[in-house]
Amino acid sequence: MKIIVYCKYFNFKNPLEKPKIETFVVDVCQIPKVGETIVVERISPQKQFVIIFEYIVTAVQFNASKESADSADAQVSAFLNHCWEGTSNFKITKFLGK
Repeated sequence: MKIIVYCKYFNFKNPLEKPKIETFVVDVCQIPKVGETIVVERISPQKQFVIIFEYIVTAVQFNASKESADSADAQVSAFLNHCWEGTSNFKITKFLGK
């Protein structure tokens, strides 16, 4: 299953700055529920280390129609809870308990 994740970021150094919105698509084994955590692993642009992002799901919208085989099964709103550098090899997504 594919989900589109929408995540709003605030600049903590300048909270008055307009927030940025990031959108990305991930393949998951099941559509997450509100309150669940999504962990996404990405390789840094320099490819020297892995950055692990932990997102908390705040809203889920299921797509009513599948226009093509490539369209996403759901759209998820989330906020970034935590990120850290790592060297793990686990792949794209894991779900953690509430």
